[in-house]
Amino acid sequence: MEDYSNIIEFKDITVTFPGVLAVNNVNFSIKKGEIHAIVGENGAGKSTLMNILGGEVHPSMGTIIYKGKNIVIPNPRYSLENGISIVFQELKLCPTLNVMENIYLGREKKNKIGMVNMAEMSLKAKEHLLSLGLNINIKSKVDDLTIGQQQLVEIAKAISLHSDVLILDEPTSSLTYNETERLFSILNVLKNNGVTIIFISHRLEEVFRLSDRISVLRDGKYLGTFETKNISIEKIVNLIAGKELAEELSKIQKEEIQRNNVALEVKNLSRGSLFKNINLKLFEGEILGIYGLQGAGRTELIETIFGMAKPTGGDIYISGKKVRINNVRKALNYGLSMVPEDRRKTGLFSNMDVKENICLALTEKLNILGLIVNRRMIKISNNAVKKLAIKVTGITQPVKNLSGGNQQKVIIARWLARFPKILLVDELTRGIDVGAKAEIYRILRNLQSEGISVLMVSSEISEIIAESNRVLVMRNGEIKAELTGEKITKENILSYAMTDTVDSLNTAVN
Repeated sequence: MEDYSNIIEFKDITVTFPGVLAVNNVNFSIKKGEIHAIVGENGAGKSTLMNILGGEVHPSMGTIIYKGKNIVIPNPRYSLENGISIVFQELKLCPTLNVMENIYLGREKKNKIGMVNMAEMSLKAKEHLLSLGLNINIKSKVDDLTIGQQQLVEIAKAISLHSDVLILDEPTSSLTYNETERLFSILNVLKNNGVTIIFISHRLEEVFRLSDRISVLRDGKYLGTFETKNISIEKIVNLIAGKELAEELSKIQKEEIQRNNVALEVKNLSRGSLFKNINLKLFEGEILGIYGLQGAGRTELIETIFGMAKPTGGDIYISGKKVRINNVRKALNYGLSMVPEDRRKTGLFSNMDVKENICLALTEKLNILGLIVNRRMIKISNNAVKKLAIKVTGITQPVKNLSGGNQQKVIIARWLARFPKILLVDELTRGIDVGAKAEIYRILRNLQSEGISVLMVSSEISEIIAESNRVLVMRNGEIKAELTGEKITKENILSYAMTDTVDSLNTAVN
């Protein structure tokens, strides 16, 4: 039996890309059977280190020691065959294949005569999914699943490999509260069975709850490894960002908004079985948060308001006037803009540059005699980059080369370029670092001060609490509570999001 306490050691690891020092002389170790968190801003080097373990990137200098031996990981197959599996934030599923085919892609189970054993794969795939609380048809196409469901399929695939090391990169970014709780329970079981978990997350509350130790990276450099129980969130935030952000990130808005003018109102809005009889008011200059578990109808609600789908009943009012929004163009004409949940799939156009992405929603305004006016695009883009502090080498930089936080700011810039009265945002800070989150929160507050109304859907309770003037809680397609002031607490939000009977609540809202 092999005897080693550190399953992985990084020795003097340096990685350089053209013009970029991605990882700079990193040295630290990961113990066998621990949950080890690696934290840092986008671009800190976390994913590069994990890609070395996954065989996607090769170090320019340094050594990897795995299970007590110096190794070189030439490709992803070698990594998998040696017990290392990775679940990336940007999922690597095949959208045209079904769930079962994705879980066993490239390692199909065979029967005694060498034929693919569909029955066994179906049974095992369903078992792995049910262990994560995901009860879906394993013959469903992955492309038909929600982002959260796809994330759980990817995690189920990794768990099915029975690896010695499981690397999870932002695994909860698209998961609901219940799904996250189930995942954490499974990770603790795996840990108790000797599996090493490397956990990468920008959600520091989860890091502190789950991990045994935390390693911090900044600008490709290693800043230290700390016992989780012996360090504070504030200290970790300051190490990650290199500046005082703890107060910014923990700030809770308690100021009351003057509820004089209603910017948006929906009355008895319904969309089939997805949500029904929704009534809400969004006031001018207000940030109204919407929280709910997966299937509550949050995303479907704001997509319907934005004209991405037609309601089956109810009415929408803009500034007190009844309107009919049956497509996105009408929503835009009424002064609405929307930042979607999945910036990769429905937000960014990765083959375009920053300028083109920012000006994409202004095509009809910039089009003169069939020509796009480049001079106006340059002015609009430069103004947006300055106003939102988007870190770019220039507005012609490919948007795919930006960090996650800066990509998100590009999408925000695109919709702000239309000077909206109402901004709908869905998971605005999903998968971005604490520094970028703080900057985006400042953007929201600046918009609020300019009189823009924001309807914000988020799965992060801390974000909902910190940034919302009021909070609506949805469950099973209905609004179950409206919370204001001191009633906006984690306990209240989760009680209404998870409890079927309001009478059973111990917390009073009214």
